[in-house]
Order: sequence, then C-alpha cells, then structure tokens
Amino acid sequence: MSFSKQIKQSLRRQLSRLHRDRPALLGFLFHGLFEDEKEIGKGHVDAQQGITRGHMQQFIEHFLQAGYKFISPEQNPDFLNSNEKCICITFDDGYANNLRMLPLLEQYDIPATFYITTGNVEEQQCFWWDVVYRERHRQGANKSLISREQKMLKERHHRDIIGYLQQEFGTTCLQPWSDTDRPMTIQELREFSRHSLVHIGNHTRDHYLLDQYSYAEVEEQISRAQRDLENWLGNAPSGIAYPNGNYSNITVDATKNAGLQYGLSLDKHKTVLPMESKHPAIFTLGRFTLWGRDDINAQCEITRSDIRL
Repeated sequence: MSFSKQIKQSLRRQLSRLHRDRPALLGFLFHGLFEDEKEIGKGHVDAQQGITRGHMQQFIEHFLQAGYKFISPEQNPDFLNSNEKCICITFDDGYANNLRMLPLLEQYDIPATFYITTGNVEEQQCFWWDVVYRERHRQGANKSLISREQKMLKERHHRDIIGYLQQEFGTTCLQPWSDTDRPMTIQELREFSRHSLVHIGNHTRDHYLLDQYSYAEVEEQISRAQRDLENWLGNAPSGIAYPNGNYSNITVDATKNAGLQYGLSLDKHKTVLPMESKHPAIFTLGRFTLWGRDDINAQCEITRSDIRL
C-alpha cells in the first residue's frame, strides 16, 4: 500500500469511529477463497481480492465481536424489517474453491449466499477473465497490462469475448487447469446447497454485464439461470447479484419481471434498516469488497461508518 493510501485509510478509519453501527445491512462481496498466498502465486486464476481463509476468519471475527448479525437475504426475505445491525457474506460466480467456506460457516454458525453463473457450472468452463490472466501471466505480462486487456474485453459482447479468447489462446483455453480455477460441478453445487448455512442466488447464465445488453438478452440471462438452478436444486432463488455489479433501469425491470425480490450491486454503501419491502433500493443493495493485501480490520472498521464520503 502506498504511503498516501495509508494516510487516507487511517483518516477514514478514525472518522468511522465517530458515528457507526446504526441498524443497517452491510453486504460484502467475495469471489475466490484461497488456502494461502502460495496457491494465489501459482497464477491459475485472477485472484482479484486475494482473500485467504485466514483473512476470512479475521473478517468474521471482527463483525461478531462488533455485535453484527450474519444473515442471508435468501434465508430471510423479511430482513428489511430488522432493527439490528446485519451483515451478509456473498460469493459471486461459483468457483469450486468456495466449498472451502463451509467449515468456517459451521465453526461460527453463520450463513453465506453464493450467486452462481450457471453456464460455467454446466459447461465446466473457466471464467473468461481467468483465462486472460493465466495465459498472459504465463507469457510474462505484468498485472497492469493484463488488467487493461480485461477491461477492454468487458466492453465487448460475451460471444465476442469467447471468440477473442479462442483466437488468442486456442480452442481449449476455457478448460480449467485445477481446482483453483474451475467452477463447481452441478453435483457439488447440489450437495453444497443442501447445507442449512448455504444459500444460493442468481448470477446469470453467462455472466453478461447487464447494463450493456438489450432487455431481451438481459431477461434471457436471468431467466435461464433461474431455470437452471430450479432444475438442479429444486427451487429458484429469490435474488440476483448483478455480474460486475453492473445494472441499469432495464436490468432492474427484467429482475422484477423475472419474479426476483432483490438485487445486489457493487455500490459501496450500507442499506439503512428498517426499509419498506417495496422500496426501489431493494433492487440495488450495496456491497463492499475487502482486499487481502490491506489491513482487514481497518477495512472492516471503515465500512461500519455511518458517514458517507
């Protein structure tokens, strides 16, 4: 962390202690869950936040000690009526390494929600950004160059992204390298979902960035994922986490019309409770991200603040 960033984080941490912990829902987004830095260093996957099991334990213990109640929106649709300070753990995409979360959920007796991209699960294909990362990493490209290429591809249609990958890296590039980069199988997801502390949500069929597509395409992505999960697990989710946090008015309309009851964005804010069940903000609930390279407790304290900068 740069010196200027350290100063900024320190100031925000001190400010957070002046006014914090009012009744609200704090959402947190995670992607992969790694054993340790050694696994991240293999370069099989774009580690994104770089969260290990040790980081996750620090995070959970911080909020338990602060008196927060861990919930899942899928478990309790009436969470908006709460007068408590609540927190939800969410994982996006459906990586097989998320299965490592179960012992932690059992240890602390807390729920978590996993939002699944069903196409990758069914086809057993890597996520496209991981293909870019691992192939360019293998070629010796630095993180900045890789990030620029990923950002460029985010602006393309999904089918064009896949075509680009196959042209650049070969027709088999979407095959996983290991348990680190692969999605869960349908059977793993089915067994995982049976646990009382595990809840499953919609993350679209193919991880389309939903603010970039037509209503018909958005509706199809959401509806297909709903059908997949209902067919595999016996029931459809009540909520969606928008891929990359991207949403638009079209996205929200399609979400409502699909019968879903809430949507998670990546807008970095608390959801103040209680909230009316028909409040429009229910479809753009905020979430924060934590970074393994930075002080976990400091980041947690900042998110608890009731003062928005």
